[in-house]
Amino acid sequence: MVVFPRAKGAGGVRHAPPQWRLVSFRQCSSNEGNAYAAKNNATQSPDEQFLQLSLEEGEGDGTVSGISESVLQDVKKSAIELLAIRAYTVSELRKKLCGKNYSVDTVDSVIADFKSRGLLNDGYYAESFSRSRWQSSTWGPRRIKQALRQKGVPEAEVDQATRSVFQDVQGDEEQTTHGFSKASMDHLFAQASKQWQRGGSLPLEKRRARIVRWLQYRGFNWAVTNSIIRKLEAQHPP
Repeated sequence: MVVFPRAKGAGGVRHAPPQWRLVSFRQCSSNEGNAYAAKNNATQSPDEQFLQLSLEEGEGDGTVSGISESVLQDVKKSAIELLAIRAYTVSELRKKLCGKNYSVDTVDSVIADFKSRGLLNDGYYAESFSRSRWQSSTWGPRRIKQALRQKGVPEAEVDQATRSVFQDVQGDEEQTTHGFSKASMDHLFAQASKQWQRGGSLPLEKRRARIVRWLQYRGFNWAVTNSIIRKLEAQHPP
């Protein structure tokens, strides 16, 4: 959340330098498009991490590493306003800021600062995005990876995120041979069963083709697709 001060004085003229503050970020598995929750108190649950960034505009116009201090503050303000709306990957935020005609050096300086503070984290973003798309839209690894690559997430972070989501083994549970935990396969089968039953009036071959298209479109490989179809035919015979 960004706290904006009200301008005072006739005509909305600002008489004192404002203070911009990004209060907090909440680490959760909400949809990627949602803004992080802002909080002002010091108490938090174990799954929350609070980061505070205060930006004060100086009265002068000094320089930081050869960059005008006032310009640097403008870029930080723009970045905070964007992050208050929704989460961004490093690449996405860089493109947004460069699109406002800020210099690459200034943008990179702000990006580095935000990364060091934990305000930008491609690894966390990738895992949150992956878990959201898997749980809400039943996207498979292939489609999730494609989307994350388009957002500029590094390949190592993409792989780690999808492994965390699809191979999240609980307790003594054993992974399947298709690279999915049992819980993940059970979830996928439950969603596929709904699609299978909706096509109950169709001939068997058309029902199979329908499920194949549904699974392939969502990014599941043939090994997973074939396993799901066999299980569907066994548990829901025509």
